[in-house]
Amino acid sequence: MLNLDTLLLVQVCVALLTTGLLVASACYTESPPEQRWWAGGNVAVTLGMALSNVQTLPLLLTGVVGYGVIAFGLGLVLRGLRVYCAETLSWTSIAAITGVALAITGYYALVVPSLQARLGFSGFYFALLNWVCALAVARHGNWRVTSICVAGFTLLGLALFLRGVHMLLHADPGENASSLVIALSALIVPLAQICIAFGLILMVMWRYAERLRRLSTLDALTGAMNRAGLEIQGKRVGLRALRGGRSLTVIMIDVDCFKNINDTYGHPVGDEVLRHLAKLLKLELRPHDLLARFGGEEFVLVLDGVNLEAALSVAERLRARIEHERVELEKLSVRYTASMGVVCSDQHDYDLIRLISAGDAAMYQAKRAGRNRVVAG
Repeated sequence: MLNLDTLLLVQVCVALLTTGLLVASACYTESPPEQRWWAGGNVAVTLGMALSNVQTLPLLLTGVVGYGVIAFGLGLVLRGLRVYCAETLSWTSIAAITGVALAITGYYALVVPSLQARLGFSGFYFALLNWVCALAVARHGNWRVTSICVAGFTLLGLALFLRGVHMLLHADPGENASSLVIALSALIVPLAQICIAFGLILMVMWRYAERLRRLSTLDALTGAMNRAGLEIQGKRVGLRALRGGRSLTVIMIDVDCFKNINDTYGHPVGDEVLRHLAKLLKLELRPHDLLARFGGEEFVLVLDGVNLEAALSVAERLRARIEHERVELEKLSVRYTASMGVVCSDQHDYDLIRLISAGDAAMYQAKRAGRNRVVAG
């Protein structure tokens, strides 16, 4: 038979350790807000558990307030989960979550005193809150990252639910103390707490890893891919087009007289011109096309399944649109043009480096021919 006192001690120790782990991971300047909500919620849950288990305190504190603090902590955890999923949970909702716990335990502690009902129905309520947390994480969709956390909340909710059922069905305190269900739930709870704590930290680590990956492959100014991202994605697009027997077209785009724009209006205006151009180019992209800032004021469009004739039409449409657009910044209105070189795999094979080199040569030919024009390589 599992020793209940030992399991309860383990449960308390695990609660303290996991709470300390979450608090430590949240105690730095750049920690995301959801991590601080999770840490604060776990601190509140731990305090509530401690308060509800100190038998020397008045019943109002142990049988009512302690459960309210636990519910408040779960509300903070749920708020953090919603923030992680780009949603939110209002303080009114957190107050309602806390108020329901206070109402349930207050009724069975002060109005109709019943330890059996108080433990049973509070177990059901806390199980429901944990399942709501599991659902909030599951909706995020990335199961490789969230599965541990979802499993922890689900398992913890199941343990609390079974404990609540057992409490309502067995009124004898001695039988509850020696019950296998109570012992198993006391064993499951710390395991679930470990899953939740490490699952939450894993979710934050994955978010940071994704952010670093984006920073390493995206241009910070325009949001287009940088050269490193183009090399990685360009190979995939080229191979996909080759296997499908489709044309692969590259359009090289360069802002005309960009140095004059910087010298005349200043670099902030030049930066706005580049952002404006990137925005226009993105409007032409299909889901499987690529846009990259190749360097300075030069951009690359990689179009899958577009032959040279169609690509020339796209480039001419872009050139005309750029010519008639205006960049507005701090009461300044700036117009600019762009020169473009278009090349296709039908003439230059599927090697992206060769296509970019040929497209670059065609683009400079457009500049030598008078700028603001499209030239086929």
